[in-house]
Amino acid sequence: MIPSTNLLKFFPIFLILLCASAVRAQPTIQEVWARHDKFVMTAASKPIPVDPSCATKFKGKRGQTVRGWDVGSRNAPVILTWGGGPGETYSPEYLAASYANPLGYRHVSIDQPGTGESAWLSGWKPEDTVDDAAEFLRLREIKAPVIVTGWSWGSTMALLFAQRHPNLVGGIVVGGVWTNAPEEVAYYLDAAGPRAWMPGISEAFRAFSNGRGTACDLHQAIRDGRGGTALPKAYQEAEFDQCFQGQIPRKPLIEPVGRTESKPVDMKTETDEGVRFAFIESEMMCRGQRGEWRLRLRFPERLSEVPLIVIQGRYDQVCNPEVARRVFRAWPAKRKVFVPFNGGHWNFYGPGKEERTQVGLNLNAEQEAQLGKANRLHFGDAALLGGAAVDCLINP
Repeated sequence: MIPSTNLLKFFPIFLILLCASAVRAQPTIQEVWARHDKFVMTAASKPIPVDPSCATKFKGKRGQTVRGWDVGSRNAPVILTWGGGPGETYSPEYLAASYANPLGYRHVSIDQPGTGESAWLSGWKPEDTVDDAAEFLRLREIKAPVIVTGWSWGSTMALLFAQRHPNLVGGIVVGGVWTNAPEEVAYYLDAAGPRAWMPGISEAFRAFSNGRGTACDLHQAIRDGRGGTALPKAYQEAEFDQCFQGQIPRKPLIEPVGRTESKPVDMKTETDEGVRFAFIESEMMCRGQRGEWRLRLRFPERLSEVPLIVIQGRYDQVCNPEVARRVFRAWPAKRKVFVPFNGGHWNFYGPGKEERTQVGLNLNAEQEAQLGKANRLHFGDAALLGGAAVDCLINP
């Protein structure tokens, strides 16, 4: 028995043993869902306080400013989380939505180029950005392997981090998987993909079609300001329609966007978050369309000891579910589990209040909460990643 006064000096050993136990433990799909269901039934999401001192700025690999987040107890298990987009920054406050005890972990992340308070880099390299994350771990004196997570583009960066820094990875949880291959970009953006089932989506961008492919056409128009702020807004709106369950396809979902003469976007001075998001994401989608950058599914032998959990919506209209299956097959470890859920790129919610009112189903506040929980149990939600899969690896 170790005296309590000496516990802290033994904590690095505990972390190593913790990561070792995470490597040995591999939950079943039933265990992941069981933790998800327990989280839905018992957890109440509350805002978590994030002190500004949790943010640190440092110099990245290319000399640019990078902001990193380090939230939670220094003695807690470490989770490295990647934001999506790639025009989306990680927000520590979101943790309450998917972790039963968000402050029971130490959450680490960096703002990707052009997001949050990290400087934009034209033609930025994802490889450099994951190296910046490894440097941030070093600066925060985190030496033991960590759990790495990410959704959508975040899955891309999480997997790339594992490829380049396998010794820093003790387990990995990804969802809504994306590798930025040309066929994935076509599935997401082209008129022949899922947008064929969404009236008016592709037609809304017809004024910017130059025959070079949807991603590059849209990026050039956004970059040059030819759609004003309306085009980036529509770009986001179209993505949200694909991410969510979607509106009932009885009429066009988005109004057509017309050409507007405006100044080209200057990412060094642009403050509109919607414009920045659309610019950054469409630029990477254009690279994917042209085959200029994609995640290759080659993983080092070191990862054969690292467990993987893949979470994927069966009806994902942004990230083709088959890509998640390819990543799962390519992962070298035997300890891996594939967790499908009844949703799209995000979880489904069932009939909305308008439809329920239309049929005379009027619920009070308590009943609304009960219905919300029932929908989450049925469809699955964000808790599959944090409250369930990550927890299964850290607390087997």
